[in-house]
Amino acid sequence: MSDLDPLLSPPFATVAGIANFRDIASPRTRDNRLITPRLAWRCADPSRVQPEGLTTMSQELGIKTLFDLRSLPEILRDGGSGPDDNGASANAALDAKFGEHGMTRRWTPVFAASDYGPEQIALRYKAYTRSGTEGFVAAYRDILTHAGPAFGEVGRWLASEEAMEGQGCVFHCTAGKDRTGLLAALLLLLAGVENEAVAEEYALTDVGLASLREGFVERLMRHPSLNGDEVGVRNMVSSKRENMLASLEMLKQEFGGCEVYLIERCGLTEEELARLRDRLRG
Repeated sequence: MSDLDPLLSPPFATVAGIANFRDIASPRTRDNRLITPRLAWRCADPSRVQPEGLTTMSQELGIKTLFDLRSLPEILRDGGSGPDDNGASANAALDAKFGEHGMTRRWTPVFAASDYGPEQIALRYKAYTRSGTEGFVAAYRDILTHAGPAFGEVGRWLASEEAMEGQGCVFHCTAGKDRTGLLAALLLLLAGVENEAVAEEYALTDVGLASLREGFVERLMRHPSLNGDEVGVRNMVSSKRENMLASLEMLKQEFGGCEVYLIERCGLTEEELARLRDRLRG
C-alpha cells in the first residue's frame, strides 16, 4: 500500500501526498458527547502534498491554518537549499505552497534548533528504543518540558474567533506521532475524553503510518546512535497504547494534569481554556 492509498473509514481522510491524516474527533467524551468534527486534524509531514491534496485540505476539509511543530534541522533536512540555509527559504517555500490555496502556515517548533542537535537527538532516539514504557515516558517528558509555547499557540487559535467561525486547522511534526500525539492528547483530555480513549486514538497512528513504516525503519537504522538496533527502532516507530497511558500518568504526576499544564506551561488563561473546551465539545 502506498502513502496515497485511501484508508477505508473515518477518522482518516485521504489527502494525496500526506500520511496519517485524520480528524481527532473520533473518541467520545466521558459524558458521551462528540468532539467537534473537522476542527482539529493531525498528520505527518505535509511537505510533499500533491496538488489534489492541497485542494482536498482547503476545499473539502475546510482547513485554513497549519501548525508545523518541527524543528529547523528537520525542515532543512526535508526542504533546505544548502548548508548555509537558515530556514528562511524552506519556510518561505512551504508558506507559499499552502498560501496559494488559502491556507496559513504557522511554524511553531516544539524544540529550538539548539535543543535539536545531534547529541540531543541521539539521547531522544535511545529513549524511544527502550523496551517497556519507561523510554517513551522519558521522551514524552522531554517533549512536554519544551512544548508549552508551541502547544499554547495552537490552543489559543482553537479558542479564537477564527475557529469559532468554522475554520479548521491541522497540526503536524514529521511522523505525526509523538509531538503531534501529545498535543492531540491534551486537547482530548481537556474536552473530557477518558485516558483509555485517548490512548486508542494515539494507537491509530500505527494504521496511519503503516505504508511508511519500513522506510522509517530503514532510515533510522542508519543513524549512528542506534547502531543497527532493529528491535529498538521498530519499538521507536510504534504507537502502543500503553506508552500513551503511562505518559498520561506522568503528565498528571509531574505536570499537574492537562488543565494545569495548559495554563502553567502553555500560557492559556482560564477564559481561553473555557472557550477551548467549549469549542472542542461542539
